[in-house]
Amino acid sequence: MKIIDTFVPCLYAFKYPENDIDELERVFDDWSDTEFLFDFFEDNKSDIKISIEEAIEKVIDEANFLREKLLKLANSKPNQLNQLFKNLSNFEYTDQDLSKQKARNRWLRLYAIKIDMNNYVITGGTIKLTQLMQDRPHTYKELIKINRCRDYLKEMGIYDADSFHEIIF
Repeated sequence: MKIIDTFVPCLYAFKYPENDIDELERVFDDWSDTEFLFDFFEDNKSDIKISIEEAIEKVIDEANFLREKLLKLANSKPNQLNQLFKNLSNFEYTDQDLSKQKARNRWLRLYAIKIDMNNYVITGGTIKLTQLMQDRPHTYKELIKINRCRDYLKEMGIYDADSFHEIIF
């Protein structure tokens, strides 16, 4: 597992050994790949109430919107990524370093670990069609990844922005 810079300022991403690209790039690639999306919606057609073609178009539009919003907030001075990322649990109201976060746009989710108010590390992302992450294998996999990544940061001695930049870079 490695942490790398992304194309977005103050946003980092995990790169897992089994993948050639980091998680931010992987997620946006998947969300723009019509073949991937067709297979995904074919496997999950019981979770949608529109045609697969409409679902594909919806995800591509949502991904474009999310990418633009991400870039706009990240390039603000100072960056405003904290407006995009919220606590993973809807029942968690306090904000802390190394908290599990999500950025969402309707069906789409980006998952991240918050390093501090302005720095996040993407752990993955998916299309979420059900209420709970435990409801489907693809969302449950993302829950496992975000927990594993948070544990990895703690094992490395990372607990805030200073330790993150000292140890990772």
